[in-house]
Amino acid sequence: MRSGEEFADRYVLKEVIGAGRGGDVWLAHDTVVGQDVALKPERTDGEGETAVRRLLGEPRTMAKFRDHPHVVTLYDVVTVAPEADGGDADTYWFVMEYVPGGGLDRLPPISPEQAARIGAQLADALVALHEEGIVHCDVKPANIGLTRRGDAKLLDFGAAYRVGGRETITFNGPFSYTPDYAAPELARGSVPRPVSDVFCLAATLYALVTGTPPRGSEPGERESNDHQEDTDSWENTRSLRHLQAEQGFVELDTDAVGPLSPALAAMLRRNPRQRPDATEAKQLLEDVAAAGPRSSKDTASALGDAAAADTLTKRRRRPLLAAALGVGAAVTALALVFILGGDGEDGKPASEDGQSGQLGAQALIGSPHTADVCALADTSVLDQFAGKDVRKDVDHGNFDRCDVLVEVDDETRIDVKIRLLQSAPPQGAEPFRTIGRIDIVEDEPEDDECSRLLTTGGSTGETVVQVRVNMGKGSVNGGNATLCTVAERAAASAAEVLDAGPIPRRASAYPQTSLVWGNACTLLDATALSAVPGLRADVPDAAIANWSCEWSSTVDELDAGVSFFRDQPGSAQDGTVLTLSGYRTVVKTNDEGDTCSALVEHHRYKGQDAVTAAEMVRIDVHGERPTEDLCGMAKDLAASAAARLRAR
Repeated sequence: MRSGEEFADRYVLKEVIGAGRGGDVWLAHDTVVGQDVALKPERTDGEGETAVRRLLGEPRTMAKFRDHPHVVTLYDVVTVAPEADGGDADTYWFVMEYVPGGGLDRLPPISPEQAARIGAQLADALVALHEEGIVHCDVKPANIGLTRRGDAKLLDFGAAYRVGGRETITFNGPFSYTPDYAAPELARGSVPRPVSDVFCLAATLYALVTGTPPRGSEPGERESNDHQEDTDSWENTRSLRHLQAEQGFVELDTDAVGPLSPALAAMLRRNPRQRPDATEAKQLLEDVAAAGPRSSKDTASALGDAAAADTLTKRRRRPLLAAALGVGAAVTALALVFILGGDGEDGKPASEDGQSGQLGAQALIGSPHTADVCALADTSVLDQFAGKDVRKDVDHGNFDRCDVLVEVDDETRIDVKIRLLQSAPPQGAEPFRTIGRIDIVEDEPEDDECSRLLTTGGSTGETVVQVRVNMGKGSVNGGNATLCTVAERAAASAAEVLDAGPIPRRASAYPQTSLVWGNACTLLDATALSAVPGLRADVPDAAIANWSCEWSSTVDELDAGVSFFRDQPGSAQDGTVLTLSGYRTVVKTNDEGDTCSALVEHHRYKGQDAVTAAEMVRIDVHGERPTEDLCGMAKDLAASAAARLRAR
């Protein structure tokens, strides 16, 4: 095929404008209707009707959205027999709308507001796809075009998937997604779901603003300098990309994306159930775009000028984790390090006035790994309950928690536990107090404690923080009524901090050796969990950042949990001391004898007031079994967790 030739007695070839899976993509002029079109060839990947049906699935899908303003229009499919083009199978030429700007991967970075406007249009396209039960699976800058009017068009449905069906629209190979933009469930080979596209869209918008996806530079790109990586190193980097994709690794430069930061943080959640759907994402992005000064005409002009420049603006790049640690070290570290995004590299929170209340728990918490939970605790509001001292205990419990100890006297102490959550509030719960955009809701009552939940408000709100108060020792006048008064004071103080914006960041980051970067849920697999009879290993209840997981059983009310835990190291006075895979472990029971715990000491560190503290993996087994049986199960689970820790 050459420029000037007529194809199918209708289309005059002009020039090659790209390359697809089936060959060169041509710009052509349709002599019948007098418009330019794009001609994309596709060939079957096998023989028989199934291969043809798969291939034609893409144009049939595109035809469903012929009238959608943000999906590229398919005009026709022309079939060319083998003898006509020298091939050994029919070639199917897709005659499509010509989008003159090409893919957005060719353009320099744009403003957050421009990206938000483009993103809202693409989210609208995804809403239409998802309503038809179709997941695109490969939203990325190269698959987005921009018209002369500045409107975004979603391109290339070759990797799309029919939700609820067993057959993909086109064949999905082992890496049919693009790792730098793929949702973790896609990278792990799970069935695509509509919110997988939401993740890909967020990663795409981040790249449009910063010039690089939230996992580092694009896999096909290399810096043109004298220090180009050799082939082996580059292959290692590609392997790292796939591992990052599987683990849901993202890292946001919140200074760069500015007002987009809260929306992207929500859309890039690793857990697909916690992401907004396409309709919600569209609203989030429209809100950001509405605050920007530029119209679609301005966007088209800005992007057109940039595309016409002799030399594109060099894309900003952050050093890859592989470059910082060495590729081998990075691959090892990723077994523990999962940065979820939401914070800048300098540790500053993503803050934008007016956004927090709309965006839910993720926007308010940011990255849990860098959140300063103790910033939610104001000891001064609890002074009236203390006869002696009120102090924070930063070295107790999991990383999602901060304790405040209210010393009434030498024999009496009230414990206040402030914990990050990310879940739905109790069904039918009504707030008894609202502070700004934060509702305070009564939690399910217990006989010996009082609890309050802070939610983002409204019928679709999320729980962000739990404030739980009980007696650390002794008793107080008024009993639970006093505890509830303490809970309400602490909750109101925490709500004021939340309403002001995202939770403040820690002054200093946790060291890389900390368990905070790990995933507790992966320490126990199905084989290990079989130590507890009837445990439903495939249905874990995971807490925020996967710092803890619980499983329930259908036998004897048994349940088991694994979590990260901080405290002073245990001793023989606390329970039985043993060594598991080189880790010192203390096994102990509660006073009632219905729970046995095994604490696997990972490492010690100098904690608050220079007191020695330890980070541990805590195993709890509870149920209606003899204590000896419960402890046997706890030891077995602890041994499995310790072995997994040692392997990492």
